[in-house]
Amino acid sequence: MDTIFNFDKSVILYMNDTISNYPIIKDMFSFITHLGDAGLIWIAFGIFLIIKKSTRKNGIIMLFSLILGSIIGNGILKHIFERPRPFIELSLIPFIAPPGGFSFPSGHSMSSFIGATCIYYTNKKWGIIAYILALLIALSRVILLVHYPTDVLTGALLGIIVALFVIAIFKHKVLNFNNKNN
Repeated sequence: MDTIFNFDKSVILYMNDTISNYPIIKDMFSFITHLGDAGLIWIAFGIFLIIKKSTRKNGIIMLFSLILGSIIGNGILKHIFERPRPFIELSLIPFIAPPGGFSFPSGHSMSSFIGATCIYYTNKKWGIIAYILALLIALSRVILLVHYPTDVLTGALLGIIVALFVIAIFKHKVLNFNNKNN
């Protein structure tokens, strides 16, 4: 466990020392990170998908996955682990307004990878773009000093697992989901 914390700590301290010299990077990643605030961009995509009849099932799956992910990640795991955010634990000033709550797992990363996985499952081309955005949002959380690398990695993996779980449930049990028709 010490090895993981030392890795996390060294990455955050490196970001603090390096990024502070590049305001344009702080501004760019600040914009990117806010795209993921409260999962709103992914919720908007889900609502957009629900509007069109041919993608309605996909939108339902995305929104259901986001709700389940929020319950598991933000509602349960953060309160079990209660990991302080890196800027608190390492006495740093984050490059954005300090978020509240606990650090592990990253909700931004989780919701982003839920959204990207749901999009990729139904449309590979748009899914690749969504995964790039999800990766940038996840990286922004480390670059801006509000999450450790293991927070975002765990959030991303949890997001993929939750999305695949919901897709499987809906595919086999709930909506007779068929990828080729959506």
